[in-house]
Amino acid sequence: MKIATSPINWNNEDVPDYRPWLPYPGILDEIRRAGYTATEWSHSLPRDPVRLREDLEARGLEVVGAFEGVDLKEEGRHRDEVARALETARFLRALGASHLVVADPGDPVRRQVAGAVPKEHLLGAEALRALARGLEELALRVRELGLALVVHPHAGTYLETPEEVTGLLEATDPTLVALCLDTGHLVYGGGDPVELLRVYGDRVGYVHLKDVDPGVLEATRGKGFAEALRRYVFAPLGTGVARVPEVVRLLRERGFTGVVVLEQDTTPDDPTETAVRNRVYVEELLARHG
Repeated sequence: MKIATSPINWNNEDVPDYRPWLPYPGILDEIRRAGYTATEWSHSLPRDPVRLREDLEARGLEVVGAFEGVDLKEEGRHRDEVARALETARFLRALGASHLVVADPGDPVRRQVAGAVPKEHLLGAEALRALARGLEELALRVRELGLALVVHPHAGTYLETPEEVTGLLEATDPTLVALCLDTGHLVYGGGDPVELLRVYGDRVGYVHLKDVDPGVLEATRGKGFAEALRRYVFAPLGTGVARVPEVVRLLRERGFTGVVVLEQDTTPDDPTETAVRNRVYVEELLARHG
């Protein structure tokens, strides 16, 4: 497995004011100081591939992918949304990255009811079909650029609940659309990452590994995803209810050799020290499981 981090561990774009913003290129220095050699791209980093590659190489870092919100729930939006996502894919190709990580962007309604989504706000059948077709089209185009597409379930979006996640997996071509297994967001949406991995393990193409504080989760259900982030719903790896050790063990058993991004989106502690602790914890788990 390739262990990576993400700028979200220092600068969270969902709650940008929760701590002082770490400017560029200092964020690259912190990523390296935390012991990582790979990271995702985010808006904390420049969009200029020449400058960014120089700065990455100077620190012994590489970019593995980037997270992109893409609204494909309506057929009429496909052309513009696919074109916009392909711009990011071309940028990633110029950086030598391997994956485009896409998620539904959600809306204010879903962000407010995150973690407690009533039936009337679930993704409908027509929107599911449109989303599946749009993702397959985008995956084909991304593949032509030499990258792989993975779809990321995310709290506060129309791909959050277990029904929505499994519905999309069943509706899409497994040779085109892979899953970004985000343990934290799956638990937040009411799912079980271990059970999903057991049933749909062959669909996993990329992993975001995070843990969930159950007390914060229960206290913030339906109060908005931003509120949960501000109250540190995502906990240090191994301290929450996302069954992180079992996920790592199952990934090992299934021979997963792809990217595993370690995330703790917000923390009351120093984010670099937090990133170090999470890396050491996962490295110890991997060593234990051979």
